Amino acid sequence: MKGTLKPSMQALISLDFYEQELRPLLSTYLSKKDVFEIDRSFEYAKGLHQGQFRKSGEPYIIHPLHVAKILAEHKADRSIIIAAMLHDSIEDTKADEKAIIHHFGEDVASLVIQVTKLQNFHFSSEEEGQSENLRKLLLAMASDTRVVLIKIADRLHNMRTLDALAPDKQIKIAKETMEILVPLVHRLGMYAFKWELEDLSFKYLEAERYREIKTMVATTRDAREVYVKLVMDELYKELINNGLKFKLEGRPKNLFSINKKMVRENKSIDEIYDLFATRVLVQSVNECYSVLGIIHNYWRPVPGRIKDYIATPKSNGYRSLHTTVFGPNDELIEIQIRTFQMHQNNEVGIASHWSYKENSADQNKDFDDKVAWLRQIFDWQSEIGNAKDFISSVKFDLFHDEIFVFSPKGKVVDLPSGATPVDFAYRIHSDIGNSCVGAKVNGRIVTLDSTLQTGDRVQILTTKIPKGPSQDWLKFVRSPSTRAKIRAWFRKQNQEIDEYPLKDKKEELEKAIIEKKELQKRPVRKVSAPGDPKYYIDIEGNLNLPILFPRCCNPVPSDEVVGYITRGRGIVIHRKDCHHIKTLSKEPDRIVKATWTCIENISFVAGLYIKVKDEPGTLARISSAISTEDINLVDLRASISKTESARIIAKVQVKNIQQLNQLIMKLNQMDCVEKVRRM
Repeated sequence: MKGTLKPSMQALISLDFYEQELRPLLSTYLSKKDVFEIDRSFEYAKGLHQGQFRKSGEPYIIHPLHVAKILAEHKADRSIIIAAMLHDSIEDTKADEKAIIHHFGEDVASLVIQVTKLQNFHFSSEEEGQSENLRKLLLAMASDTRVVLIKIADRLHNMRTLDALAPDKQIKIAKETMEILVPLVHRLGMYAFKWELEDLSFKYLEAERYREIKTMVATTRDAREVYVKLVMDELYKELINNGLKFKLEGRPKNLFSINKKMVRENKSIDEIYDLFATRVLVQSVNECYSVLGIIHNYWRPVPGRIKDYIATPKSNGYRSLHTTVFGPNDELIEIQIRTFQMHQNNEVGIASHWSYKENSADQNKDFDDKVAWLRQIFDWQSEIGNAKDFISSVKFDLFHDEIFVFSPKGKVVDLPSGATPVDFAYRIHSDIGNSCVGAKVNGRIVTLDSTLQTGDRVQILTTKIPKGPSQDWLKFVRSPSTRAKIRAWFRKQNQEIDEYPLKDKKEELEKAIIEKKELQKRPVRKVSAPGDPKYYIDIEGNLNLPILFPRCCNPVPSDEVVGYITRGRGIVIHRKDCHHIKTLSKEPDRIVKATWTCIENISFVAGLYIKVKDEPGTLARISSAISTEDINLVDLRASISKTESARIIAKVQVKNIQQLNQLIMKLNQMDCVEKVRRM
């Protein structure tokens, strides 16, 4: 990216940019001493890059200046800004590590060296190269997160100026950005960076579709902006009337997300109701829930469209309340509610922790939580044998539609949409997955291929001596990392994937039969019938094995049934008159008693009147208490009182009266609650 020497033009352009755009921005949040040190780094970098030009014809120094500005827009500290200014100096100039240490210290030099190592790699295959690039990015990030943040800002400016490159290079860089950088930025919670990188990549990877979506959005923008303004005007008046201090924002949805939603849901542009996100920013968590109640009092909420990412944050730290309501003219609109601090964290993610080393213990813990998944990724690498499996696993687990389930101790575990108990087991630890023989979801035994849902509480049943996974699991597990770990286990056992490990299955069968004989007189356990939650199968004993319903006889409630212990798959429930039973009955030790039981289990919506103390965090505690009881919160409305008490009206969906009474009892025991009654 170098061209003809034009030092006078280079000096003029770079000086103007620094003096008019970057320096005033730095002065808004850095001390005079820090700005002076950055002044020195600018002069030093300008001298190093003198006479160098980019493909666009701009002086090369403009690139590091833009990278520094991107980081300064999010209040990066002095060391990061100086390192950004010098990030290409070792690769493209005569500067070396000793010179940078001499002029700017070891911290800056370390950052520059590590960023330089991430610049160029050469490998024998694309898969190997992607795997190694991603591995090096993650290693650098684990060592010092600031390195990857500089790299992300560097790539963002390169993507903004990609027009200057040849088409084949544009596609290559855009593809790498979409497949490696975007998933990583998403996992870091840096949504502002993610949205722009997605749209810039989309522009080059699917140029025609990008232009189509851009035209569609432009055509409907005026009408949509008028409607959003109407929503915000009405919402502004209502919040003012309730005495709240707040800020309203509207942000257009990025083009890539619009296209993705149109394709996924097979909708036209006119059917996408969240082309603009309407946000309410407030000071405290308590005010977030108050605003939610005010909105639901003013506009009718859409049932099942309340998402509480405050009580249960996303795995990348995203926190917010989302609700969809029938707004003016009964049109659907999504409103997001969060605190100012949550908004800052959501926009720039881990970049909001620039000075984490000097922050409080709570902030340090929050930062550690955000990067804890790095250790898990390196564990995967040691278990997953080849580059293809590694890159597939990491990219999928960094960038998928998520569900959130709970461990028995209440720990939130994020999984890909469609995940099974086996995916959950291997996410906890490979040893748990390899020892898995069954699972309970919300207290009930389920088959291992069951699909988990957000809010499920999952318990994995294991054996003391791991017998290893079943090859059948490969047919239904969702996460590539789970699939890769199962394959790794078979490779370790020197077995082909398609082989059937008869010895292990024989031992498992023998153990199940022994268990069956020992536990015949113990209480039965209940397994729900397919498609009908009112009916259960009572299984004699507690064999800790999956329960399956076969297609050969398709047993339904009221059929006379028996259970058959298979070799490695679990207990299969057959009708007694199934033609297979004659053959299966020749091995009586594998037969277990099974019967249908009808249990009343009607789901209904109940209203609760909750009188609470008007204290910070009360609404959040109430919402969290309801969600941890495996109860769906249909609606939540709160009224702010000038007295010491406040009123909450909650609508909850419960399975039976016992579950409702249990919730009422739990709420009454909370110190912030004065009274609870059913409406």
